[in-house]
Amino acid sequence: MRARDDSSGRIGRTAALCVAASVVAFAAAPARTATPAGTPIANTAKLTFAAADGSTPTLTSNTVTLPTAEILNVTIAADMPTRATRGNETVAVGFVVTNTGNGKEDYTLAVSSAATGVSVDRLAVDSDGDGAYSATADQTLAPGAALALTPGQVVRVFVLVDAAQIGAGTAITARVTARTGSGAAGTTFPAAGDGGSDAIVGATGATATAATQLSPTAGLPTLTKSQSVFAPDGSSRAIPGAIITYRLVAGFVGATRGVVIDDPIPAGTAYVPGSLRLDDAALTDAGDADAGSAGAGAIRVALGDIAGAGSRTIQFSVKIQ
Repeated sequence: MRARDDSSGRIGRTAALCVAASVVAFAAAPARTATPAGTPIANTAKLTFAAADGSTPTLTSNTVTLPTAEILNVTIAADMPTRATRGNETVAVGFVVTNTGNGKEDYTLAVSSAATGVSVDRLAVDSDGDGAYSATADQTLAPGAALALTPGQVVRVFVLVDAAQIGAGTAITARVTARTGSGAAGTTFPAAGDGGSDAIVGATGATATAATQLSPTAGLPTLTKSQSVFAPDGSSRAIPGAIITYRLVAGFVGATRGVVIDDPIPAGTAYVPGSLRLDDAALTDAGDADAGSAGAGAIRVALGDIAGAGSRTIQFSVKIQ
């Protein structure tokens, strides 16, 4: 239905969205088997009696018809009540909207943030229904108009936020409201429902709100690799017998747990035994008490938990066969 746009309760920058039912991300079975709004309820009575001639004639009453009222109900839930963000990534904040009423309904989705400078006007629908945002697979939504859902239909909407805008305490709030009307349960909008039925506000008030708290964390670790070559003839040519020394620098901007670095031995080369080092300290090749191990196939250094910002350097050598 299309009646009114309830935009109350918006804070910060607000965006509304529109998508037709044909492009809704995914559908779920109705939560209950309610009679669809607008379904005619017809009733005719009959009367039989014993006539003097011994027959039992039947008389029918007039038929009365009443369209089933549309119940306006909706729910919304955040994919994650809290979510950590890192660096400058684009964060796809997911909200799942469900039409829990018994009629086809248009909804306004108002997205907002009280945080200064946080943009919430980039929206997308989970078109392939996989629960994850894809720039190529999911439909971008322009702000405005309505989200159209059939009874029991579910759609996930992503709000795309730049992590660089996010500060401590940033929350993204989404409010969904039936366009036909909202308010106290029992509020009636005459003839505004499907098939000309009355539309009646259900227990949810035909509006619902959900929020995700975003928490910026330290940026992602980095891993940089360099190499140097020393050949038997004293040159730096990559000829058989030359030694390639690899240097790996792992950088950390904050506390990081369970760090492990693996590096395969390149084809056409052989690991030089005893060449594995961590921060200029030698590591044994065996898988023993120290952090490293090395063999014909790969080297591994288990750094474990990193307490804070800093870097660790790993070095090893291979010989060109």
